[in-house]
Amino acid sequence: MVIKHNLTAMNANRMFNLTSLSQAKSTEKLSSGYKINRAADDAAGLSISEKMRRQVRGLTQASANAADGISCVQTAEGALGEVHDMLQRMNELAVKGANGTLTTADRSYITMEVRQLMSEIDRVQSTTTFNEQNLLDGTFQNKGLQVGAESGQHIAITIGNMCTNDLIASALAKGIFYQTNNDSDRCKVTDTPDPNHAGYPQGVVAYWVPGTGTTFAKQEYWDKSTVEPWGSPGHSHLLGAYDLTVFHSFSYDAITDENVKNKLTNNYLANTTGGTEEAMEDKISDVRFFQALNAFAKSAITDVSEARSDLGAIQNRLEHTISNLDNIVENTTAAESAIRDTDIATEMVRYANNNILMQAGQSMLAQANQSNQGVLSLL
Repeated sequence: MVIKHNLTAMNANRMFNLTSLSQAKSTEKLSSGYKINRAADDAAGLSISEKMRRQVRGLTQASANAADGISCVQTAEGALGEVHDMLQRMNELAVKGANGTLTTADRSYITMEVRQLMSEIDRVQSTTTFNEQNLLDGTFQNKGLQVGAESGQHIAITIGNMCTNDLIASALAKGIFYQTNNDSDRCKVTDTPDPNHAGYPQGVVAYWVPGTGTTFAKQEYWDKSTVEPWGSPGHSHLLGAYDLTVFHSFSYDAITDENVKNKLTNNYLANTTGGTEEAMEDKISDVRFFQALNAFAKSAITDVSEARSDLGAIQNRLEHTISNLDNIVENTTAAESAIRDTDIATEMVRYANNNILMQAGQSMLAQANQSNQGVLSLL
């Protein structure tokens, strides 16, 4: 029997300390909700779960980005809805102004309303913004919405210039003919254009609007008395900027859509210098101007419809994107939870077991400390 070293007590104390450490870990896991609170708990599991956390947080933000994109698209599309309404009214006024029962004074009143509508279209175009970014002035080009957790995962949004000048330019670039019942006194006949000249079909007799300078369509549109290809006798004019300046000034140089600008330049080689058509405030609004306005309104409505359709398609795409991102976030979070989160039921079983062991260890340590008392009976 020895008293210098109480090996029984040492063993009981060692086991008690191990149980106490295990109990502390269980307490930490139960109180934090995580079974990995430090790298030492599960080094590989920590690394994997942190990668998943990065992805989840990135995708969560990407979903918010896509929602911002929807808000942006809805702002632009709502503004274009108002532009649509104004163009529909403009088309209505064009049909009204072409009626032969109206006087010159009547048409002047209609002209004033059309001018105001065109000015309002320009105001809407210049003031529609989202987060201090103009949406309809042509500067909102290839804006990438970051809709993924990784770089380069984006959806591009482009909105063209919806100003009246660009809508007119688009109509001119389409080479639209409109039919009238009169040969305008503002036209004069020239020789048949060269069939090889770009934009001049064979057999068309050109009439030129008198004026100065060489800006596109100030001098140039066609007036042909024929049954074909327009179906009935009359004078078919090529829509030109000059036809619309009674309602709105036009500037070739101010066109922001380079594709449209190049098309005008390539199709009308004689008029490539650009310039400005000023609004003709004092011009008499005859029937032909309203027939030209009708052709313009039809073209502009088509252009705005195309822009709204694109925005609607993008919004639908973003809604699907958000649904997909939220689904990925949910499933990735579930996978990360399986690695990182504490299984409370399992951990409580371990905690209860350790709690019993600790009580037993305390009791055995007390008994071991008392075992050397028997030596006193020998002394």
